[in-house]
Amino acid sequence: MRARMAILDHLGPLLGRAHEAHRVRSAEALGRLGLTPKGFGALTVLDADGPLPQVELARRQGIDRTTMVAIVDELEGLGAVRRERDERDRRAYALELTPGGRRLLGRARPVLAAVEEEFLAPLPAAERGRLKDALRALVEGAGDGGPPAT
Repeated sequence: MRARMAILDHLGPLLGRAHEAHRVRSAEALGRLGLTPKGFGALTVLDADGPLPQVELARRQGIDRTTMVAIVDELEGLGAVRRERDERDRRAYALELTPGGRRLLGRARPVLAAVEEEFLAPLPAAERGRLKDALRALVEGAGDGGPPAT
């Protein structure tokens, strides 16, 4: 027990365990909609940024190309995205959110909001926002704040 507590004095294990606990809960909740957390992320990016080349969507999510192919296959199977040859580069695919994808995203957002609320319940309300702000600052400070502004 003491070794377990000692390891939780270090940032890496703390972040890793918190992430895993949240990921498991999110996967279970989204799974009831036929969706994965990475699929939800892809839908969110496509909803916010519009049609994107598949390789760009992978870059924005920090996902390797092979994993992105599986995610797009999942989303295509759900009728959530349309994959077509990119007119600017015929070797690549462009992805677009479908009306069904928008509806799925609309159902998934409150599901994940409930997971987040439950997960953060041990923290006082004021701390929840500060935690997100602190994590955002760490991600941006590490140079992984997402896609460059256009």
